[in-house]
Amino acid sequence: MSLNYFIKLTVACTVVSFMAGCAKTNIQKTSEFAMIGMPKPTTVLIYNFSVDPQAVQQNASPFSRIVRSFENNNETAEKIKLGNEVAEAMAKELTQKIRAMGLNPQRADQNSPVVSGSILITGQIVKIDEGNSTRRNVIGLGAGQSSLDATISVLAPSSSGNKALMTFNAHGDSGNKPGALVMGPAGAAAGAGTAATVAVNTAQGAANTYKSASAKQATDMAEKISTELALYFAKEGWINSDLAK
Repeated sequence: MSLNYFIKLTVACTVVSFMAGCAKTNIQKTSEFAMIGMPKPTTVLIYNFSVDPQAVQQNASPFSRIVRSFENNNETAEKIKLGNEVAEAMAKELTQKIRAMGLNPQRADQNSPVVSGSILITGQIVKIDEGNSTRRNVIGLGAGQSSLDATISVLAPSSSGNKALMTFNAHGDSGNKPGALVMGPAGAAAGAGTAATVAVNTAQGAANTYKSASAKQATDMAEKISTELALYFAKEGWINSDLAK
């Protein structure tokens, strides 16, 4: 391995590590109720979170605004579409994580029957702000930051109505990763422009699964929520405690 290649690889790995550590998601548990003696749920019903189009801020970059003007799309319809993508990303990730715990997750809507012995996971996307992707990618360091806020509830049906087992407030944002103006000169000085670019693309690969930055943030948020759920499920004896580590 040549010294030049080693330098490029080192810089590339540093970029990946730095970018991965910039975005952040915070989960705040607001309530918890222990269901002593409640048997393992037969089904975990996962609902798409509700989204008010008024709570959605679309990408504010000049390019995105130009594209929207040329497409002449209805603004409310576009906000609903973005909200649906974020809600779908959240529900899909929660379903995968809960299935991995050995439970039986099922996607649900308002018409789905609530079977005996099930628990429900539902919530609301309180705010979606796509930020400004141009400022985020070029300037970075918090400029053009995207963010996502949500509330989450885990409910158990009872004869007197749904009882809240856990509730959360959650916030995620794109963090303070550097943009091209910061990383460009540093990468060029190290002779690692190409390697750094590949590394950045690799770090952002998961985000490209969805069209919006907020949908990727929703998957990160669901992962953090799943960690909290696993701790609760383990305390209730519903899953192996090893799965909550």
